[in-house]
Amino acid sequence: MLEGLRSPNIHTPLTLSEFSSIIQHYPTSSYWAGGTFIMSRNDYYPCNTANDEIIYLGSIEELHRFQRNDRVAEFGSMASLYDLIYTGRTILPKVLVENIQSFGGNIVTSRISLGGTLCTTGFRSSIPGTLSLFDASCEVKYMRKKRMHSKWLPLLSIYDKSGNLSLPEKALISRIRINLQDKSYQRFLVKGDFFLDSENSVSVSIIGNPEQDNFNDAHIAITYPDKGFISSHDLNNIFSSARFPLDQDESRSFEDAIMEFIQATFSHLSPLQKVRTKGILKEIINDLNINALTFVSIDETKASS
Repeated sequence: MLEGLRSPNIHTPLTLSEFSSIIQHYPTSSYWAGGTFIMSRNDYYPCNTANDEIIYLGSIEELHRFQRNDRVAEFGSMASLYDLIYTGRTILPKVLVENIQSFGGNIVTSRISLGGTLCTTGFRSSIPGTLSLFDASCEVKYMRKKRMHSKWLPLLSIYDKSGNLSLPEKALISRIRINLQDKSYQRFLVKGDFFLDSENSVSVSIIGNPEQDNFNDAHIAITYPDKGFISSHDLNNIFSSARFPLDQDESRSFEDAIMEFIQATFSHLSPLQKVRTKGILKEIINDLNINALTFVSIDETKASS
């Protein structure tokens, strides 16, 4: 053990009211959800600079609730990724289910909290980008004048332009709400290991409605775990303005336009991240080319009959 190491004080509130009282008395406390990010870091513990006060969120019943209607699903921030799959597999968007399954089996996803995937610092998971495609919003609780206040915010507003977390100090995300939109094309693609090789990894979440040569209502999010994520109207418009199928020259120009946009935000991608991003883009272009050619084939069949 390290010399001078002190054991932290663990607070276990059962309600948000108790949490509010604890954070007032111990404003420098750290929050502990599932702990999966911390446990994946090399040499994180023991640490002689560890915070002495930790608030464990797993016992707060309000943070585990789930409710839904025909248009939206709402999850407490302490719901695990396994909980999302178990309770919402039939109603959650396909791309979100694929994203969750990419984390691993039930043993892993049962320990990863939804709020934790949004709030880690210095690391960005693939979940925020995917949720942003569905106009997700968060209930943020924060202290002001010794009182706990709540506000619903669009998910994208809790991150800066590079996809890095930007919340008031000691704020707590209590609920996450997503719109249950139905898109005919939904893909989640990931290259590399986000936890073990974050500086070389990338994921892409994309949804839309391909129709003939158009890719309508396109939404795309690109995540680099060591840097952040991109999800913007300008990026969506690049996809929506393309006319498929693209020939070889058009595909190259399309890839260059996407990469130029990405590197305007993240100027220090690793060589492997660039190669992997281009590889994913090629796969998506191939999908959309095949889809466009299918429409052409159907139209020709109808015309000949």
